[in-house]
Amino acid sequence: MSQAAVLTNPGAAVANEEPQQPDEMTSLLLSPEAPDELTRFAPAELTEVMVAPDIAAPNATPVVPTREVVESQVAGFIAGVRAQAHRAGLDEVASLDLLSGARAALDRHIQAAQRPWEDGPEPAASATPGAPKADPTGWSVAPGSTMLNTFIVRTLLARGGMGEIYRVRHRDLKTDQAIKVIIPEYRDDAKIVGLFHEEGRLLQRIRHDAVVSCAGLYRDGDGRSMLVLEYIDGQSLSYFLRRGPLGLTALEALLRRLAAGLTAVHAVGIVHRDVSPDNILLPGDNPAAAKLIDFGVAREMRNGVTPRDGLDFAGKFSFASPEQLGMHGGAIGVASDIYSLGLVIVAAARGEKLAMGQTVEEAMAARRQVPDISAVPDRLRGVVATMLQPDPKRRPTDLAALLRALDASAAAGGRGGFWGRLWPSRKGA
Repeated sequence: MSQAAVLTNPGAAVANEEPQQPDEMTSLLLSPEAPDELTRFAPAELTEVMVAPDIAAPNATPVVPTREVVESQVAGFIAGVRAQAHRAGLDEVASLDLLSGARAALDRHIQAAQRPWEDGPEPAASATPGAPKADPTGWSVAPGSTMLNTFIVRTLLARGGMGEIYRVRHRDLKTDQAIKVIIPEYRDDAKIVGLFHEEGRLLQRIRHDAVVSCAGLYRDGDGRSMLVLEYIDGQSLSYFLRRGPLGLTALEALLRRLAAGLTAVHAVGIVHRDVSPDNILLPGDNPAAAKLIDFGVAREMRNGVTPRDGLDFAGKFSFASPEQLGMHGGAIGVASDIYSLGLVIVAAARGEKLAMGQTVEEAMAARRQVPDISAVPDRLRGVVATMLQPDPKRRPTDLAALLRALDASAAAGGRGGFWGRLWPSRKGA
């Protein structure tokens, strides 16, 4: 996913001291991984940090800690984090943010231990060959620093191959927003900067509550581009799928919400091209309030399709449409997003994504027929089946009409006659 960033040193100078890199545990707190990744660390790593023997007594006999000792050490660790945040010049709100990030990391670890995610990370869209990689452990913007002379950096929200997103606070209004910036290694890459600017331009055209809003595209004093975005306080749908499948009520609310958002996107001539659980946030854990994010590979349509832009692949294999893989002529339009949304609903019904191939050949084979949608409740199965037709010409391109057909099916007391109501000329298709 193309999420952007700017970073300096991830530490603030203390009086008469050089800025220091955060230690391992602080890095864990300050750098939660991107929404589509688990924060991976073992309990032993925490234990090693918190109960390491006193370095002044290396030959001391190891003592097996009791629960009370461990609880005391955890309390000391928390106090230490707050003290370190204070020394770094962070206020109380920012230090509590760090502890909140630690709690979220532990929660993700517990969820992963209870129900490990079967698949590895999605293959990323290819970057410029030979381009330098961003530092995987540090921030490029120091916590507590000021961006655009207005926003105070609070925490790193997400990191991608080409950029980062920070949670920031307006210094005067005391409101939170998100800032997306290109990492320094790519700041002068014309292709990546062009994609970044295009994202801002397209987002400015979309106004819908189910789509992340963009306050504007700006440049800092060094000429680095930054997108100021709505801050969304919620986890990704990917995170919730690790807990298990959604029920019928939640599934239908999610489908209706995202269909409404995509209708607004398509109405202004834009195709998202990366509709996936990673790019859907659920404020307040509520599917009915879902927000579609990350328009880094979105494109404007011309004559109903997006022009080819030189990207080897835009999207994720597990949620890409057949035409994104070059099938059926390779023309990517509204129907492509609808196919991806169908796969999102199936994944939400299963509690895990479908196995749709990890190579181009496997992915194409998996898209020659409607995939297994048996996990989708009967009430939604007919709608999802139309969304996942392999040939884009056989898919609906009007999500509002699709939802009206869903309502009609519900009024009829089931799925009977669904195909005829949606497409009278294709009855029995």
